[in-house]
Amino acid sequence: MTTRNIFNRSYTSFTSNGSQVWLVNGGGTTSSYTSPYTIFAGENLSQGDVVYTSGNSLAVKATALSGVNSAFYYPIGVAASSATAGTEVEVNLDGVIVVTSANITGGTQLVPGTDYFLSKYKGQITPYSTGSGIISASGLNQYGASVRVGRALSTSELEVEIQPPISLVS
Repeated sequence: MTTRNIFNRSYTSFTSNGSQVWLVNGGGTTSSYTSPYTIFAGENLSQGDVVYTSGNSLAVKATALSGVNSAFYYPIGVAASSATAGTEVEVNLDGVIVVTSANITGGTQLVPGTDYFLSKYKGQITPYSTGSGIISASGLNQYGASVRVGRALSTSELEVEIQPPISLVS
């Protein structure tokens, strides 16, 4: 098998100590686009903001907050750089991106090996349980969906591998 995309996963071949090894990268719906993907910003974005595409095909900050339109629960990737509304921005759909404390709810840096989810705060990520509260749909200002965004590789690098949202509200 050669390096290719199939079943929404990217398979990459390399040789390690004389043995052919296949890396399975990605999950979700990113295999039909080349990452990073260039799109226009629908609002001011900071490098590391988690974004979704609006009905106008613009990159805007995603959120898992309950009570918002469920389209916000479907991020496509992470902004690779800052952008002003109306300008082009590269969005990392499936790869490694630098994340700062401005992008993390309830923390100042990533914890290597920890899975991160879309936060209720626009454009941010959060580990499953944070100082902002456990991901829950009960009460006001809570989570409407649980959306895995990726896994921390280091204190500042996130491997983006977005999974479909799990709705917490009926």
